[in-house]
Amino acid sequence: MKATPTPLFSGLIFGMLLFSKSILAQSNWRVARDSTQFNLNDTAKIWRSGAVSISQQHSTPLRNMVLVSTRYDSLLSRGMYLGVNEPRYDLETPDSTAVGMVVRPQDSAQGLVVNNYANFKSGVDFTDVHTSAGEFNLFRGLPDTLGYRDGGNVAKLAAVKVSGTFGNNDRPYRTDDFDFINLRLFTSNDAGNAAHIENFYGLRLEGFRGVNSGIIKNGWGIYIAPSQLKNYFSGQVGIGTTVIAHALTVSSPADPIQVSGLQYSNEDSDVLTVDQQGVVHKKSLPSIRQNFVTTLTDTNLSAETSMYIHKGGDAFFTLPPASERKGQSWQIVNMGSGIITLSEPFCVGNESRLYILNTPGQYSYELFSDGEMYISIR
Repeated sequence: MKATPTPLFSGLIFGMLLFSKSILAQSNWRVARDSTQFNLNDTAKIWRSGAVSISQQHSTPLRNMVLVSTRYDSLLSRGMYLGVNEPRYDLETPDSTAVGMVVRPQDSAQGLVVNNYANFKSGVDFTDVHTSAGEFNLFRGLPDTLGYRDGGNVAKLAAVKVSGTFGNNDRPYRTDDFDFINLRLFTSNDAGNAAHIENFYGLRLEGFRGVNSGIIKNGWGIYIAPSQLKNYFSGQVGIGTTVIAHALTVSSPADPIQVSGLQYSNEDSDVLTVDQQGVVHKKSLPSIRQNFVTTLTDTNLSAETSMYIHKGGDAFFTLPPASERKGQSWQIVNMGSGIITLSEPFCVGNESRLYILNTPGQYSYELFSDGEMYISIR
């Protein structure tokens, strides 16, 4: 005979099920197994919907999904610590097999990944950086009215500190590129995207805010200490201007540049020259005047020489066309026993000549090119 449950028993069962369902619905945590057990191989997952607060000051997460707040109570106080594939320093004999290591080219590991999918309705206009993937704030010097009694001297502070380690373990491992900070911007692969970025800054330090920026005694926007490092700029660089028209554009009301090692000398007047490799050198005017060549026979005149002194017999001097020497000149002096014949004529007044004699008054000429002809301007 089949037993029929009494109404009282059926109501009790229904009430227990309803109570159990209510408790499950209100549960903040879903634990796959007892998470209080210490097990290095524990693969349990803890899931929670809603905000979490781990704090000594605040009883609620406020406006944060995760709030972690702590006080200084030891030599090393950390609000949050993440360690991925960290070596087991606690073992008496450290074993590399206890460390997760990359075994496939496509494997990767990140200590912290933050994605902020910033989607806004039409008409929303933010005038400042209110939205970001991550924000780091370091506070010091807040008023005593907020409970701060700061008076200590700290040698170094950093809002963000990034450290990298490349050590030696007697193994020939290799890293092709090592970046302290790697900045990337991804844009859409689809052509014809109507969205646009008005101004893009790879790394931007805005103007100081507040009224007392003078508290900074010495400041550098970018300071790179290691002298063995090269600094590379693929694009154009502007100093003192946002209108950059050349590889380097410098705008300054006065004294725009100082180069150590090329200072003014009281002994002579210094000028800057550029060699064939584009390197700037300091030369004095006397040293430039000494840039001459003594010839004895036929000679092809060079742009690297400003003066030719001939001490031989008859000779033929080959000059390039005047169009190739526009704005430049040569000084030719005939101290020899012969006559110098030129491949290009030069004008003395309204007279055209091809010869430089060795007689007084006709032995020295400075031949200047106006782009069309050589002209004597001695």
